Amino acid sequence: MIKIFLLFISIFISINGFSQFENYFENRTLRLDYFHSGNYEHEYYRTDELIEKNTWAGSKINLIDTFNYGKFKIMVYDTLSGKLIYSRSYSSLFAEWRTTSEGKGSCGNFSETMLIPYPKKVVKVCFQSRDSLNKWHFVESQIIDPEKDFISKPLKNNIEVFPLHFAGKTEDKLDIAIIADGYSIEDIEKMKKDFEKFNTYLLNAIPFNENAAKINIWGVAAISEQSGITDPKESLIVKTAVNSSFNTINSDRYLMTLDNKSLHNALSNVAYDQIIIMCNTTKYGGGGIYNFYSTAAAGNSNTNFLIQHEFGHAFAGLGDEYYTSDVSVEDFYPLEVEPWEPNITTLVNFDEKWKDLLDKDAVIPTPPTDSKSNLIGVYEGAGYMSKGLYRPYPDCTMKSIKYNAYCPVCKRAVQRMIDFYSR
Repeated sequence: MIKIFLLFISIFISINGFSQFENYFENRTLRLDYFHSGNYEHEYYRTDELIEKNTWAGSKINLIDTFNYGKFKIMVYDTLSGKLIYSRSYSSLFAEWRTTSEGKGSCGNFSETMLIPYPKKVVKVCFQSRDSLNKWHFVESQIIDPEKDFISKPLKNNIEVFPLHFAGKTEDKLDIAIIADGYSIEDIEKMKKDFEKFNTYLLNAIPFNENAAKINIWGVAAISEQSGITDPKESLIVKTAVNSSFNTINSDRYLMTLDNKSLHNALSNVAYDQIIIMCNTTKYGGGGIYNFYSTAAAGNSNTNFLIQHEFGHAFAGLGDEYYTSDVSVEDFYPLEVEPWEPNITTLVNFDEKWKDLLDKDAVIPTPPTDSKSNLIGVYEGAGYMSKGLYRPYPDCTMKSIKYNAYCPVCKRAVQRMIDFYSR
């Protein structure tokens, strides 16, 4: 009887959510390109361009963000009723840059993109930002009238898109676009093999392997003018499709792109929820930012780990659990507030983290002597700090270079996100 009741509730929620989508949105995407500027203390938004995409890849049921992760949030309101009809939280390179020594002084200017369902009527788009105490603040808003505002028609390019793994309609699945960077026309065969590697490494890892029926993975075969990836420390400059580069924000292994426009223009032919940039390099490197994109070196001996680790950041909002490596950010996690990432804690508000997974007799914090027990606990050392920040498990893919080793807390976070996108 209980199962029947729960099934009824699930069906009711699905119908109600779909009805809301039909009321307010077309089955298309509105791409919002904008500039995000400022420094550690100040920030500004300025619209760059509005562009239509032919289809909507996201859920038509889960329109409102329920995770509250990330540094920023976009909120879409119906102007007639004032009702919130869509929201997503996210982070960006700007968020990380402003915590560097440079970002605490000078002003930076970053191109960013957010995708929302294409509105049928006038909407108000609001941007919020999280301060150092993790409180949300209004920053900027914009009225968008789809009938009067200039919105560019869908962009066209000749970049081939093909399914690496197809499970069903985009609106019912988590859609991952893997885009090639640094592959010249002579690297086509290598690109195909690397696509297959990325697809296999992702789908063979727990819990993605248990959710293959909920995931579509698309290969985006962008051809670069030159082969390889830019590496400033080696004085190597390479002309590539989306201009990925090592040494982003002065961290040698941080492999990202600042060319946001080229990235999203190259993805014009594909509907996606998440982006992975497949970089043609053997050097160890990658990166991942929540609801922004992730990258991984395709030719490294640890590529399988890099894909899973960086996608953990970008997709599930997982934080780094290591604390011994050099990073460019400073005071990234104030110890007087609870981090928003689901797998690290300062114990300020531990009830909202993984406390429900602990044994009733668990000691908080967990003594270092228990680190060999492989039990869920509260182990000190995480988020680039050896003291004051805690992780849930002795070891994990988010801590060490280990493929297919998400701890139970990280697995749960990933599973919750897959369920959000695929229902």
